Amino acid sequence: MKEKNKDIERRVPFYKRHINQVIALLFIAGLIAYSNTFYGAFCWDDKAQILTNENIQELAYFSDLSVWTDVNYRPLSKFSFALNWYLGGDNVVGYHLVNLLLHLLTAVVAYSLARYTLSLLSPADGFDERFKKISALFVALLFLLHPLQTMAVTYIVQRMTVMAALFYLLAVLLYARGRHAYLYDGLNRRSMGLLLLALLSGVLGVMSKQNAVSFPLAFILYEIFFIRKPDGRYCKKYVFSSLAIFFAAFLVVVFAGLLPVETTQFTRLEYFSAQLGIFHKYLLLILFPISQNVDYFIILKAPLFGAREIIGAILSAGMLVLGVFTFRKNKLVSFGIFWFFIAMSVESGIIPIRDIMMEHRMYLPMFGIGMVIAGIIMKYIPYRSVYVVYITGIIVFMLLVLGTYNRNKVWQSELTLWQDGIEKSPGNPRVMNNLGLAIKANARYATSPQQRINDLHKAISYFSKSMTGDTIFTQAYLHRGLTYLELEEYEKALLDVQRVALTKPKYAYMKLYIEGVIMAKQGMLEAALDNFNNAIDKKDDFAMLFTWRGLVEAEMEEYGLAIDDFNRSLEINPEQTKLCINISNLYFYLHDYGRALEWIRKAGDAGEIVDPGYLQMLESRVLIK
Repeated sequence: MKEKNKDIERRVPFYKRHINQVIALLFIAGLIAYSNTFYGAFCWDDKAQILTNENIQELAYFSDLSVWTDVNYRPLSKFSFALNWYLGGDNVVGYHLVNLLLHLLTAVVAYSLARYTLSLLSPADGFDERFKKISALFVALLFLLHPLQTMAVTYIVQRMTVMAALFYLLAVLLYARGRHAYLYDGLNRRSMGLLLLALLSGVLGVMSKQNAVSFPLAFILYEIFFIRKPDGRYCKKYVFSSLAIFFAAFLVVVFAGLLPVETTQFTRLEYFSAQLGIFHKYLLLILFPISQNVDYFIILKAPLFGAREIIGAILSAGMLVLGVFTFRKNKLVSFGIFWFFIAMSVESGIIPIRDIMMEHRMYLPMFGIGMVIAGIIMKYIPYRSVYVVYITGIIVFMLLVLGTYNRNKVWQSELTLWQDGIEKSPGNPRVMNNLGLAIKANARYATSPQQRINDLHKAISYFSKSMTGDTIFTQAYLHRGLTYLELEEYEKALLDVQRVALTKPKYAYMKLYIEGVIMAKQGMLEAALDNFNNAIDKKDDFAMLFTWRGLVEAEMEEYGLAIDDFNRSLEINPEQTKLCINISNLYFYLHDYGRALEWIRKAGDAGEIVDPGYLQMLESRVLIK
């Protein structure tokens, strides 16, 4: 019976065995590494992309076909956020659960692609088949657990990166299966279906994030390395014609001026030079994932090609030469190297992007690093050392789990995120500005009035320091002005915002806003109302304008208008839960005790301190009525 079972197992392709156990292991390891992320706050671009993005908060917005044809909008990723909002609103747990689930699924697809690829290798090429299982698993675990992946997974808005990689890897897997089905069985329903699904998956990747646009090049790469006819030869005409079509299309895009740019702060050559200058940083972070940073302070400096850039060029060229040299000697190593560069090409090439270096750009390239490691294990490690490989792997992946878990602690709140950032980049103006914002926001939870004042002054000090950086100049004055406003230092607040309005006319509404607040404080209600109205005409998505207009309307006993404005302010910024108390009071003045009770309960549910006597009085009046 045992011999019969072994014979059956031998007839089952390697890439179809033990999949359930592997999926279970990947899910368990991933859940452990990311178990502390579920209550991490919305950070950085999460607020603009999700919390204050009205399009995300309305599923009907995605019924417009033009939304789905705008690749730069990343419609598939945005639609996933809209579904999150529809199902759970601003409950952060749901967003993190989806992000982690997508990451786990991407790791499973990475394993599937690795194991299928390893099943194509022959012992005649010097690869030890006995290492196939563990090598494919190592690829998936590295992809799943490496601390560099945390920015793509735990930073909610970078779900875009995870989704793009998921569909990208799936597209390559489907392409490989489809091409083999075609070469061995001809053009039938199965082969055609797999190839069409591969194309669809690639397009879905591009609709998630534009960096997936290189998927046709990944198809060609896989074709060169692993797709063979039944006689063992590769499809030379197919490869050369595919390459010709790809590069012809690329040249048309370039010469037609269709190659995109995200920023005009620097030229394509300057951006490419900067990427060479940071190339060694990415490699070091892959090898030693320590001193990770949310915002690397990279400044373009003359000369265009200095020592760092030359070192980066030598490293890049050396890796590419190694990839060519190992093409016949170790296909996996060669394939992993070329995958790494192709996966990086869009974001780290000649398309200028404002942020020169970001850790999430290593998410998809990490699969290539895993394949390099698999190639080394299968080609150069003798099988008698199998237990050494197992033990080493266990130790390394335990360290990676620990590193990922610790890195995720940084993403628990904006305060912890930017405090870590200032430790890593003490001279970074954007980090100083964002840390000031985090301290200012955290001041609302101060245990005493004096503590709140101290926190606000601390925030002001960071805004002031950040003004040394030109890129953050306007924001720093704006945020410092608003902080002075909270401290009721009106002249300083107005001075800062006037400076902003002069340099950036689009911020004229802020000048009107602060002038309106000063007028309201001085009892000039009509003049304040005019200012707020004019400001709202210029900017109708700034919550505090509606809050203050509502306060003025309440003073003028225009309770219905005030309620409308408070509701609008809450729609824009749901964190202003104290407004629930204001709305309750206004309904009380209108003798609508049922709604007054409803809103005071909302305030209590949101964690606001509610007067129990007021609550009991409302409950009794509702009962009497």
